[in-house]
Amino acid sequence: MRPHTRDGISLTYLFLAGVLMSTAPAFAQQTPEEAAGGGQLVRKEEKPINLCAGCISTLFSEGSKGGITPYGRIELDGIYSSRNTNPLDPSQFNGYATAAGRANNRSSTLNPRYSVFGIRGDRTDGVHSLSGVVEADFYGQTDNAGNLPPRLRLAYLKYSPNNNKTSITIGQDWNPIMGLLPDLIDFSIMGYGGNLWNRLPQVTLRHKFDDHWEGLLTAMRFERGLSQCCGQVQVRPNTVIAGGGPTNVTAFNDPVQVPYFGTRLAYNGTGSLKGTMLAANVAYRYYRSAPVPANPAFQSGKDINSYVIGLEGVHQITPRLKFMGELAWGQALGVEWFRFNQELNLVNGNSVRTLTGWAQLSYAYSRDYTFLAGWGFDNPLNSDLKGSITVQNSNVQYLDNQRTFLTAIHPIWADFYTGFEWTHLWTSWAGPSPNQSYQADQFMLSAWYNF
Repeated sequence: MRPHTRDGISLTYLFLAGVLMSTAPAFAQQTPEEAAGGGQLVRKEEKPINLCAGCISTLFSEGSKGGITPYGRIELDGIYSSRNTNPLDPSQFNGYATAAGRANNRSSTLNPRYSVFGIRGDRTDGVHSLSGVVEADFYGQTDNAGNLPPRLRLAYLKYSPNNNKTSITIGQDWNPIMGLLPDLIDFSIMGYGGNLWNRLPQVTLRHKFDDHWEGLLTAMRFERGLSQCCGQVQVRPNTVIAGGGPTNVTAFNDPVQVPYFGTRLAYNGTGSLKGTMLAANVAYRYYRSAPVPANPAFQSGKDINSYVIGLEGVHQITPRLKFMGELAWGQALGVEWFRFNQELNLVNGNSVRTLTGWAQLSYAYSRDYTFLAGWGFDNPLNSDLKGSITVQNSNVQYLDNQRTFLTAIHPIWADFYTGFEWTHLWTSWAGPSPNQSYQADQFMLSAWYNF
C-alpha cells in the first residue's frame, strides 16, 4: 500500500472541504418536520422559566400568529305586555316572556340590557389553534335607578392540536347539550317555553369523525348563583335544619353537588342534504337537595337523579325555507336548562319529570326580509307537582307553558337591524284550585347593531 504523501493529504482535505460545502444547503433547507424537531431540541436546552399562574402575560408567542378582535351588540327593545308575562323573576322587568302571570298587569318599557360586549383572541401556527372569549351583557341581578350592572356571559378557551378536528373547551360557554337555539328576538330564547339552554362552566371535548359525524363529551355545572325568585333560595345554612343531612352545619359539605356529565352525537348532511343536521343528546347529574329556609314545608336532603334525553334537528326544506326544532324528556331539570324552580316538588322534594320541545320555520323572503314562525311547550308531569303549591307561591311552578311567536327581521344598512316580534303565552299554573290558566300577548319592536 502506497504511503500517504503530503500532496495526497492535501488533496484529501480539499475533497472533504468540498463535500462539507456541498452539503451546507441541504442542512439549511430542512423539512418542516426536521425544523420542528430541531426547535424541540433547542427548547430543551433553553433556560427554565419560573411561571406565574396568576400573572397576565404572554411568554410563548414565538412560532405562531394571533390577533385580538373586539365585538359586540348595541340593542334597544321597546316592549309592551298585555299581562304580567314575567312572574318567575318579579324583582326586575327584564323584558323577556316566561309565562302568563295570574296578575292582569299591562306594562311597557324600553330595555337596553341585551347590549353585549366581547373580546376574542386567536392564535395558530397552521396546525395548532387556540382561541379565547370573554363576553358580558347588562343583565346583572339588580336595576337600581338606571344603574345596569354588567354580567359575565362567556369566558372560555378553546384549543385544538389538529386543525379543529379535535378540540377542548374550558370555561363558561353555551350549554353543549341540546345546544340548538331558535332565531327569535326575545332574550329568554324560549326559556320555560320548550328550549333547554343556558351558559355554563364546563370542560367539553369535541371530535369530528368525518365530514358527516361529530361528537362530544362534557362535564358542566351552573355555579353563578342560585335563583332568587319567590323565596326559593337554596342555601347552605350554618345551623342544623331538619332534612339537610348530617353535615350541613359546615358550608359546602352538604348537600352533595356533582356536575352534569353528557354526550352528543350529530350527523351533518352534505350534497343534496346540505343544511340538514340531526343530533342525539344525553346528560345525567346526581345531587342531594338543599334545605330552603324560606320554605319550611320543603323536604330536603333527598338523593336526586337528574337527566335529559333529547333530539335536535335542522332541515333546509328549500333554499328559502328552513326548519329547526328540539324534543326532550327529562327529570329534575333546573337552572342548567333555564328552568328555575321547576325541577323539584316544592313540598315533598321529589323530582319533577317533563316533556319539552319547540319548532321554528324560517323563511328568507329576500336579502332584506326574514320571517320566523314558531311554537314551543314545557309540559311537566302533573302528578309530580301534586300538592306542590299553595296560594302564596302559585306563580312559581306551572303544569303547562306554551308559547307561539311571529317575527320579522329587516337590515337597514350594513349590520344595523330592526325587528318586530309578537309572542302569545298560555300558562296553566300549579295551584290549590282549578282553572289557573291564563293567556298573554307581548309585542317587541327592537333595533340593534352588531359590530
